[in-house]
Amino acid sequence: MSKERKSVELFRQDGKEFRSVCATLEEEKFTIDTQDMGPTVEEFWGDSDYEFWTIVPKESWGQLLMALSIEFFANDPRATDRLRDICATHGVPYERGNWA
Repeated sequence: MSKERKSVELFRQDGKEFRSVCATLEEEKFTIDTQDMGPTVEEFWGDSDYEFWTIVPKESWGQLLMALSIEFFANDPRATDRLRDICATHGVPYERGNWA
């Protein structure tokens, strides 16, 4: 079985106070992690960098999708169209249907 790993940087702040936020999808987990570097980190933590993360195991992905749907599509009359657009933009396979 392939152990495919996909990762994308969601946010990056360069400069004196550096921050990088990445999302990573692996076979058994989805992770969002953050790395901070700079004077504030050194002053607060006494080290050159600070990293923290949240991991969602594969068995919880369905719950995560429902929670994200509530957070991002609730009260949106275009939610169906927006989901299609997101899938199309990011190469996610999807199926459209209708009934009249």
